[in-house]
Amino acid sequence: MMFGFEKGTTQVSLSMPPADVTDIAADSTQAGPRPQPIWERILRRTGRAVIVAFWVMVVAFMLIRLAPGDPVSAALGGEASPETVAALRTQLGLDVDPITQFWKYLWAFTQGDLGSSLLSGVPVTEMLKTNLPVTLWLIAITVTMTMIVSIPLAVFIALVRIPALPYVFRTLTAIGLALPSFLVALLLLYQFGLIWGIAPIFGYEPGFPANLHYLWLPALVNCVVLVPVLSRVLYSSILDTLDEEFVETGVIRGVKSYRFFWFYVLRPSLAPTVVLLSYMMGVMVGSTVILESIFALPGIGRELVTAVSMRDYPVVQGIILVFGVLVVFLSLLGDIVASLLDPRVKLT
Repeated sequence: MMFGFEKGTTQVSLSMPPADVTDIAADSTQAGPRPQPIWERILRRTGRAVIVAFWVMVVAFMLIRLAPGDPVSAALGGEASPETVAALRTQLGLDVDPITQFWKYLWAFTQGDLGSSLLSGVPVTEMLKTNLPVTLWLIAITVTMTMIVSIPLAVFIALVRIPALPYVFRTLTAIGLALPSFLVALLLLYQFGLIWGIAPIFGYEPGFPANLHYLWLPALVNCVVLVPVLSRVLYSSILDTLDEEFVETGVIRGVKSYRFFWFYVLRPSLAPTVVLLSYMMGVMVGSTVILESIFALPGIGRELVTAVSMRDYPVVQGIILVFGVLVVFLSLLGDIVASLLDPRVKLT
């Protein structure tokens, strides 16, 4: 199948004669000061990410203590004597001011200790080892399914010249963006779980590939929201890329079809999509709270809901800290991959 690129009134075919082409950067950049090495930029960007993660820890620590309620009273019940309450507060280190508590928490964190649950006594690190992989697997499967659908869809809509197709595409993606994730989850759970019986309604089995049987439907719910966003961004990016001067240069050089498609069209177009995907993956870390509750998955988001309702300080702090670090890391990873895909992307 032949695709055509239209520039004004001239149509350029992808079936060009072979020629040597080194990199897109040779056609899209001009001579100037020598750029800073990539490893220095990555190191500087990583340092900023560490600072952001630290402030995430500070905000999480302070917010949970400013919220109304007392975890000691929630753990002991309303019938506990004042002496018992005071003794437990001393045992848990809650009898000192918040600043002193924070420095103790920070020191313990540097030792790999996130504390223990006030209610069950289970170390937070053990809870993370048990529940966090479920959430990470859900995000990984979602991203894989989303990319498999979004990239071919956006490329097809952008390169196949059918006048009505972009309008249908925008309409369907707008509908997908307007649907709330919890409504999509309930509809798909009813259809695939109750009507067709091809997906479990609840439960989870750890270990790959058994866990895929329980995670593919929640991942599909995320895809209903993510695919419209990513495919529209990639579609617009491809159209913008086709208007760049280096595309005309590649045509003039007579680059091979597959090489022209990757280096001159898809690769630079993927850069903004990867950045957006890294941001959306960070959003998914928080949205898993809803999906894990609906599908009864033993993920870290569901554990966070329980910890907040019981005023379990160490668990809430540990989970929020992990969420913050994940979001910062995913953002950093997205920026690095985007800069590798397109040299014009500045990694600052």
